[in-house]
Amino acid sequence: MSLEIYSAVFWIFAIISTYLQDKASEGERKVASLTTLFKIIPALSAVIFVMLFRPPTLFTILVAAALVFCMFGDIGMVADLVPGIGMFLIAHILYTTNFLWQTSVIGFDLLQVVIAVACMAVMVVYVFILIRYLRASGPEVPLFILKAGTLYFLLISATLSTSLLLWVTSDNILGFLPVLGALFFILSDSLLAVNEFRKKISHHEFYIMPTYYLAIFLLSLSVFVFVF
Repeated sequence: MSLEIYSAVFWIFAIISTYLQDKASEGERKVASLTTLFKIIPALSAVIFVMLFRPPTLFTILVAAALVFCMFGDIGMVADLVPGIGMFLIAHILYTTNFLWQTSVIGFDLLQVVIAVACMAVMVVYVFILIRYLRASGPEVPLFILKAGTLYFLLISATLSTSLLLWVTSDNILGFLPVLGALFFILSDSLLAVNEFRKKISHHEFYIMPTYYLAIFLLSLSVFVFVF
């Protein structure tokens, strides 16, 4: 599959999915529905692109596996927040492991590690500020959700930090694309958390879903940027 065809298919279905989810946001959501089907097509197209764009390697297989769990997360979020978080958590473990492994293969120096650690430290501060903000909404936020959410956001932060480390060690000018993908993941899930537990955002699907789709699209481009 060419990048041009993939991009067209991905964004056509991403736009349709966002529109359908906004229309369905006020009603009861069903896992077995046309809206859910359209919701998973962008992630499915990303998996197909990653597996067909280059001959399979460990790097492409792990990227594809992470995107598969993103697709499962799309379905899980329709059923309930907890299984959705669980699927995306596995996805970010795969992203982090993959980026870290490839960085170790390339080799890195102390300065590059310091940059990644500094990024992670900034994100840890951000995560705890976000969680504190969400807790201020009142006792209705379950403690389990707060703990799971904290772990989840720390894992997204690990995806960001390791993608940054891979970029600075690879000297690939386009290596910033997966880094942007991780940043948009953080933005999308931050908006989701605020909408769920702090303050309802009008037409929130038009903010949450496009940033999420942009996140997985940019992360899928890892196989276009890097040849491992």
